Amino acid sequence: MQKLFLICFLVIIHSVSAQDRNVNSENVIQWQEAYRIEVSDFKKKRLPNDSYAFTAYKIEFYPSEVIVDMNDYIQGYELLTVVAEFHMDKSHFEAGYEKDLLKHEQITFDIAELFARKIRKRFEELKQKEEKRFAMYNNEYRQLWKACLEYQQEFNNDTNSGWGSPKKVEEWQSRINQELMDLKKYAIKPI
Repeated sequence: MQKLFLICFLVIIHSVSAQDRNVNSENVIQWQEAYRIEVSDFKKKRLPNDSYAFTAYKIEFYPSEVIVDMNDYIQGYELLTVVAEFHMDKSHFEAGYEKDLLKHEQITFDIAELFARKIRKRFEELKQKEEKRFAMYNNEYRQLWKACLEYQQEFNNDTNSGWGSPKKVEEWQSRINQELMDLKKYAIKPI
């Protein structure tokens, strides 16, 4: 009886702690405004030739099993969206560099959410036109994904990947926060 109680207690504790950062699997954190990534979220072991910090992120279609018929129409297209995800098992961080690099890695993840919102905005525009063809959504996704990668590169170049001036990092943080606010209408609750 005590073992059963202990197991139930541990399951409840694990569920509650996972909700704090919305880990939707063992290794994925969905972006959310109230949660800042922490060094403990970086699970990949840093190899000798790796950078001191690396944030692996994706902007994923949701639902993940999009059903497309033979005419390229999405079944349930009204539900189609994207989520920005941080992949813990593919991200690494060298302890001791929190002061210099953790903010840079958070901004990297914030940029992923910024472009997820841009994609959601474009998806909503397509939905208003009752567009059902997957190719149209996928085209918008690909264009904005490419823009996201270019924006990330601009950020890394301008801040020297977090090693540059702290003022530059702060400027980027303010810029991204403003852009996120401008697209707040397209924020979603963690799925």
